Amino acid sequence: MRMRELIKDMSLLETGLHRFETRFGVKSQDFYDAMTQGELEEFDALDEYRMEFIEWLALYKTWLSLDEKYRQLIARQPVAFQIKANLELAHA
Repeated sequence: MRMRELIKDMSLLETGLHRFETRFGVKSQDFYDAMTQGELEEFDALDEYRMEFIEWLALYKTWLSLDEKYRQLIARQPVAFQIKANLELAHA
């Protein structure tokens, strides 16, 4: 996956994550930590929240996966190189 596509996909996911963060009043990382530690079991019986939580969790896990790919790519290519390459594409 190219860096530009990766950034675009991450931004789209962040828009979805922001919607959940605004609705429930917590950042996605905190939600993820609470879910994985079993702190949200009281919501299991509430169908409305269960489906939203499943969607939120899936979005965040996907974002984490893309973030890991981003970190791997940026570690192999300096930031200055990425900026130059992106500017060249924009002017082509």
